[in-house]
Amino acid sequence: MEEVGFPPGVVNVVTGFGDEAGTPLVTHPLVRKIAFTGSDATGRKLAEMAARGLKRVSLELGGKSPNIVFADADLDDAINGAVSGIFAATGQTCIAGSRLLVEESIHDAFLERLIALAKTARMGDPMQAETQVGPVTTQQQYAKVLSYIDIAKGEGAKLELGGGPATRPECGKGWFVEPTIFSEVDNRMRRKSSGRCCR
Repeated sequence: MEEVGFPPGVVNVVTGFGDEAGTPLVTHPLVRKIAFTGSDATGRKLAEMAARGLKRVSLELGGKSPNIVFADADLDDAINGAVSGIFAATGQTCIAGSRLLVEESIHDAFLERLIALAKTARMGDPMQAETQVGPVTTQQQYAKVLSYIDIAKGEGAKLELGGGPATRPECGKGWFVEPTIFSEVDNRMRRKSSGRCCR
C-alpha cells in the first residue's frame, strides 16, 4: 500500500477468526465503520454488535450477481466474461456472476455460444495452471449446490448444460459439479442454482 502512495498506517491487516479478531474490531470504540462480506448468519451477528455502538455497517451477504448483456455488446467479450465470472473458482466467490440477463434479440445466439464455450472448461486440480474449474470446497456445499440444481429443475428452469456431479477422470473422487447452465428462468424461482442464463 505504501508503494502505491498510501501513507503508513492507513491500511492495516488483522488476521484471525471471529472471536479473536472480528469481535474485538467490531466492538472497539475507535472503529466507526464496518464493511463485511460473508454469510448472513455472521452478518446478522456483526450488525447486532455494531448497533450497540451505533456504527455504520455495509454488508454483502452472498447476493446473486447478475451480468447484463445488451444487443450492442461485444459478444465474444461478454461470453468469455460470463464463463470466467461464474466458473472461475467454481462460482465460490462473493462476486460470482451467477445470473445472466440477456437482451431478447440476442438471447438464443448468446446462449448457444455460451454453452459451446462452457463445454470446453477444463476441470481438475485447482493447483494446476491449466485447470479452469476446480472442486467445491466442502462436502456440505457440494450437496447444497446439487440440491439447488434439483430445485431449479423442479421449478421449471430448462437445463442446457451439466446439472450433476462431474464424473470425468481428471476429477477423481473430489466434489466436482459439471459446469451448469439453465435457461427459461424467472424471478419467481429460487435464486441459488449456479450458472443460469435467462431471457
